[in-house]
Amino acid sequence: MAIATRTPGGEKETVRQKRERDQELLVWPDLVFVEFICAVLFTLTFVILSVIVNAPLLDRANANITPNPSKAPWYLMNLQELLLHMDKGLAGVTVPTVALIVLMAIPYTDRSHDGQGTWFGTANAVKITLFTALYSAFVIPWCILWDDGAHVRIFQQAPVTFGFTDGKVHWLGDRHPFDSWTWLGIGDVFQAIWGFVFLRNRLAIRDQWQWSLKVPFQPGSGHHDGYLDWPKDFTQVPVPLNGTWLWYWGKPGWMPGWMSHVYWYNSDFNIPAIMAEFVVPIATTLFFIGVLLGIIWKLGWLHTVRDGWLAIFTGFIMFYFSLTIIGAAFRGRGQQLVPSPSVPNLDGDPGIMRQISPGDLHYGIVDVRSGAYA
Repeated sequence: MAIATRTPGGEKETVRQKRERDQELLVWPDLVFVEFICAVLFTLTFVILSVIVNAPLLDRANANITPNPSKAPWYLMNLQELLLHMDKGLAGVTVPTVALIVLMAIPYTDRSHDGQGTWFGTANAVKITLFTALYSAFVIPWCILWDDGAHVRIFQQAPVTFGFTDGKVHWLGDRHPFDSWTWLGIGDVFQAIWGFVFLRNRLAIRDQWQWSLKVPFQPGSGHHDGYLDWPKDFTQVPVPLNGTWLWYWGKPGWMPGWMSHVYWYNSDFNIPAIMAEFVVPIATTLFFIGVLLGIIWKLGWLHTVRDGWLAIFTGFIMFYFSLTIIGAAFRGRGQQLVPSPSVPNLDGDPGIMRQISPGDLHYGIVDVRSGAYA
């Protein structure tokens, strides 16, 4: 604690009050000794476990035989699970980098000294933590099930007495209740909205969601039929200044090789793929974070910056462990989402080791010893 005093000359100076010994913790021996004892205990524990429990070691790696499913170590299982729900670069590079930056930004944005070094240092910390854990435990599996199309399978297999067409139950998004609304094409608009609301999953935006609107002008080159069709007319939207649309110029041959790979000459955007792989995952994440903070604020629990960060950090921890558990215990052959008892086990089912034939690879299989193609 600092005390402000004045010198005989009237100048102000700050004198730090001397702390007692019981208010201090020295690096040595207080901290280092405890860390050393913990390291010894952990080492002994690992040695004992390694003697008692056999490690699930497999045979030497064989490029011709791969397990199905082939899974990452448990501490990277969450990233492997994340690869199934968004673009690979976004899941493998961008999301982990942004997460680390956000975690590092916490002490620079939470500058309050109240409750430092204590668990649940704010008045509503316990309530925020418990509510966020329950909220995340519901939202995360729900989003994964939706992306897997589980709701569609349940609907189609349910014993309903309506919605039969040709003896089959069709998903709501596949129906066309507005076909008779022909006035000024308003039925097409409502049908597009209906299909979007009842999407099967994230990739349905790219592959299955379809609509058509009559327009006087279409961008890009090629045949124009007077209709703007999703996804057909949005898979090759020209990049501005790509040299082949609006303003034309030849491919710049003076560019060095590395620059020609960066320059977007004759490039285009695949809008449906961007929507499915980037926009939807990012928008969904931000939406549910915003909903979480909004609920906590509405309940009157969000008073400080630390309260907000506590909710976000708890959600991050739940996200980490939820994806790890789902990837490890609920992903079967081909990374399909299955009940936990149906996940193949290498010890109990050696058949998950899949022999690769030359037809499985476009470039053939290389014999590592001889270097020849099989």
